[in-house]
Amino acid sequence: MRSSIILLLTVAAVSFTLTGCATPPAQATPQPTATVTAVRLTPQPTGTPAPLRPTPQPAGTATASLVTVSDIAKNPETFRDQHVRMQGYGVIAATVPLCPGYVGLDRRTMFVDAARSQMVAQVTWTPPANVRIYDPDHLRVFEGYIRIFSGEIGCPGAAKTEMVPYFEILGAE
Repeated sequence: MRSSIILLLTVAAVSFTLTGCATPPAQATPQPTATVTAVRLTPQPTGTPAPLRPTPQPAGTATASLVTVSDIAKNPETFRDQHVRMQGYGVIAATVPLCPGYVGLDRRTMFVDAARSQMVAQVTWTPPANVRIYDPDHLRVFEGYIRIFSGEIGCPGAAKTEMVPYFEILGAE
């Protein structure tokens, strides 16, 4: 009889340990000793989704200087994974046929800067409902990261290994 009580208590202790009942409660968050009289709230931007993958934060200053598509085209490696701001008209999209033997269309997006130069773009930003993503009459400042794709581009049998910089757009002012 005594051995079955010891066995029962052992099983109960193991069960509590495995289910977490024996763990101590979480510590309370320390509270400040001084009374807070006022806190200034900074408005947070709305409509900007989080990036699909982690992106490096800009080094140094919080604001990047304005660059152009031609600056990036001259030396893309200088801008690789750098936070940039570009003045432009927005993003245009074109649909082109796929390679022979494939069914469907390929959608291409291009960023148009203030000089009307174009570069490949990936838009991870959703503009507000009343804002056009491309407005040929109004310049805006777009921000994001310069990414570089390296790999094969083209149809089977005619693919070439290329390096293509593109503008990952995260938002606009």
